[in-house]
Amino acid sequence: MLKKIEQGALMIAGVCIVTLGLMITLTVVTRNLFGWAVTDDVVIVRELMVGAVFLPLAYVTAEYSHITIEFLFKRLGQHKKLWLLAIGSLISLLILLPLVFSAWQGFFHAASSGAYFFGELELPEWPGRFAFFAGAALFIVRLVIIFVADLRAAVCSNTEYLVQRTDAEHDIVEEG
Repeated sequence: MLKKIEQGALMIAGVCIVTLGLMITLTVVTRNLFGWAVTDDVVIVRELMVGAVFLPLAYVTAEYSHITIEFLFKRLGQHKKLWLLAIGSLISLLILLPLVFSAWQGFFHAASSGAYFFGELELPEWPGRFAFFAGAALFIVRLVIIFVADLRAAVCSNTEYLVQRTDAEHDIVEEG
């Protein structure tokens, strides 16, 4: 179920990216050809960026597709690598928990107060705040799952998990 939610968030982020491109193109064209801009274009683009950046975080994390720096990691033994993954997952989780709490507070305040952006359209703030909270919350849920799996693998010295988690077979094929 979580995987389907993550894929749905990824699809929404894709729609945000396409809409961003269209919105920016439309604004540039109308400013240059007609001398007018799309109403509240800056607010709309800013809010779409939130969805484009935060909604796919859980999906990327589930696929272990973050940018990594491996030059030190590759020099460690398998058991140290397992513990390093678990510690890294825990640190990520602890750093990002306040972000989710803050995102919830921002969304709750915007939704309960009826806050809106000042502009001609008076767009509500809550959709962007919700996208931020939803993306961050999905990210935390996925990090908890990864941390539990990493910790279990480290405690049990499960080196097969290390291959799955770090795609070590791919590295071996490239070197050979």
